[in-house]
Amino acid sequence: MRSVLWGNHTFRPTKVYSSLDEIEDTSIYDYVLDTTKSHPDAFAGGKPPLARLSLPETTPIILIKNGVSIEEPYHLAFPGNPIASGVLYITISQPVPGEIRQEGKVNHLRIGPENPLPEKEQEKIQFFGDVLGASCNVTVHKDIQCERWRKVAWNGSWNTICAVTGLDTQSFIKSSPEAKELVINLLREIVVTAEALGVKMDPIDSLIEDHVSWTLKAPPIVPSMLQDARKGAQMEVEVLCGNIWRAAEKVGVETPNIKCVQVYPNDPS
Repeated sequence: MRSVLWGNHTFRPTKVYSSLDEIEDTSIYDYVLDTTKSHPDAFAGGKPPLARLSLPETTPIILIKNGVSIEEPYHLAFPGNPIASGVLYITISQPVPGEIRQEGKVNHLRIGPENPLPEKEQEKIQFFGDVLGASCNVTVHKDIQCERWRKVAWNGSWNTICAVTGLDTQSFIKSSPEAKELVINLLREIVVTAEALGVKMDPIDSLIEDHVSWTLKAPPIVPSMLQDARKGAQMEVEVLCGNIWRAAEKVGVETPNIKCVQVYPNDPS
């Protein structure tokens, strides 16, 4: 790992399994942390690959992933387990397998359940946050939905449009006089959808201004979806586009721009 914040290090895991099927005793784990990408075709029968594990119901499952409605498959697979999800703000890339590069000073993890948990289960999520908080910025919430929609407002606009065009954030803005307007339209559709679903967001115009202004002031950003597109890898189209417009349809919100960017094929070749 090459990091501006934490220096250069080599991390060697205590144990690595090549398959979930190799894990025999799941009772030894205090927490299960899932940081895999959200690709619908990996969710056989509507359940995540993690469903192959038989976990004690006392074991919290924490998902560090982008997108919205990501918790549902895990509730289906583990109805008795406390489940929390997190949104991560950090500039990071993996140029080659086994090498992680972290740049810039932004590092903030926000975690919490989609709906308030019983006190004892919430305490477990808080403890997990406290442990990670010893080395990075962590905030634990009792309801993560506002933070999740706030993050997907950025991911669902900048991530998707950069993947569609093949351009980083700065190159895209400079590509056309209408570029900024397109980003704003995507942001507005996402925020209006969240409000219609009852998620309490910042005032729409101020949230849009915040997301656009800091991005324009930042160095060129290559969002994760663009990184995947350049590698020819699967992209998180459903959780950053599909789940948004399907939720919007249920509450009568029009999302023509989001639907348009999802037309981009999942196979960029």
